[in-house]
Order: sequence, then C-alpha cells, then structure tokens
Amino acid sequence: MTNERKKIAVITGASSGFGRLFALELEKNLDLEEIWLVARREDKLNELASMLERVKGIPIAADLSTEEGLNIISEKAKKEKPFIKVLINNAGFGRSEEFCEGEEKYYSDMIDVNVKAPVILTRKLLKYMSESSMIANIASSAAFAPLPYFSVYAATKCFILNFSYALGEELKERDISVTTVCPGPAQTEFFKTKEKKVNHLKIEDPVKIVEKAVRDMKKRKRISIYGSQTNLLRFVSSLMPRSLLAKIAGHIKFPK
Repeated sequence: MTNERKKIAVITGASSGFGRLFALELEKNLDLEEIWLVARREDKLNELASMLERVKGIPIAADLSTEEGLNIISEKAKKEKPFIKVLINNAGFGRSEEFCEGEEKYYSDMIDVNVKAPVILTRKLLKYMSESSMIANIASSAAFAPLPYFSVYAATKCFILNFSYALGEELKERDISVTTVCPGPAQTEFFKTKEKKVNHLKIEDPVKIVEKAVRDMKKRKRISIYGSQTNLLRFVSSLMPRSLLAKIAGHIKFPK
C-alpha cells in the first residue's frame, strides 16, 4: 500500500536551526520523494527548498500557534494522502527571563507551539503513517530539570519528553517509532552567542546533533542525546530531587 503513495517527510520549524539541518540530513539518508518544510518565514523555506537536490522541498507557510496553521498541513495531507515516512516536530521557542516579567501572550503562544502543535499535528497526521514510519520530537536537555528563568520553556520540553515515551509505547505494535531528541546548548538562533561556552556548558555543533539524531531514529531509539556533557546532565538530574535541581539551576543565567 505504501509503495503506491509518495514517501514524504514533514518538518516543522524548518526555516532555520535544527529544522533546516534535519531537511538536509534526511535528504542524504532516506529514500524520500518530498520534504514538506513548515514554518512562518516563507522566504527562508523557499531558500531551503532550492538547496535540496535529490528530494523535492515543498514550502508550507504556517503559524503553528494557530488552528489555521495546523489545518493547512492536515488539509494538504488529506488531499494528497501521502505515506509520511518521517514527522519531525521541531518548531518551538523560548527565552530566559523571570516568569513575572514575561507577557501572557508570549507564554500562551509558547505553549501552543511547543506543546499543542506537536500533539495535535501528530494526531492529525498519524493516519498517513504505517509500518516503518518515524516520529522525532525535538525536546531539550532543559526537559531533565525544572529551570528557574526558563520555567515555562523547560516545562514544555519535559512534557514533550514524557509524551514521546508514552506515545512510543502505544505505537510500537504498529511499528511506528518515536524518538525524543534532547540537545544541549547548540550554535543555533536559540543561543545567539559566538562564545564556545555558556555558564561552563559547551555550545555544541548542531550539525553533529542532527546527524546523531537521524542515526538514532533509524535505529528506532527512544531518545537521542549527543555528547558526554548532555548525557552527564541527564544522569545527574535523575539522581537529585527536583527541589535541589531547581535551586542549583537558579544560579545559572542564560543569554536572553
């Protein structure tokens, strides 16, 4: 059945950062006919689509903080009925600030994009997946601990981590894998710094993070973590009570 339908990947947040890198990496590693590139910045999507040589890039301008944006993707899938080989829920944002200083709309939009969008989009697109399909949800090392001054962002990524493990268990009988990617600080638009370290944490190469993530997806791993630093953060966070983790993390200041 899947052989009669075009094989595609869907990547949200594809205009820059990890999303852009995933498009380039999937083109090299998987047998796909199209990659649907989803983000708000259509000019950036068109630029990325022109860079793809072997797979056709399909720019889809959509704001995932809105129901309309989510429906743009699901309606396109409903019309074309592709075989979705890969879904990468990458869109997300956050910033460092005191909770009481943040705007209510900013937090609401963050929850919509970081939490609601991957949940609803996955639910809408699952009907176009089958055996061997892969879902990758991009979380963060922030998922491992409560982070003062990053409180809402870290909480959304913790949600994604737990959601992914639970969903993976539900979908394993259908042979659909779910991999949570938990990068540490990386040289993307999120960390707008040229420094090699932030608060003694190494700024990792996003290309290597994505390369490992795709390898782990193909191995159908539940979680993908690049580098000894992030693995250590995960291990240490598993040993400490959340109250102590929050206290320690409260002394760490990240760039705004």
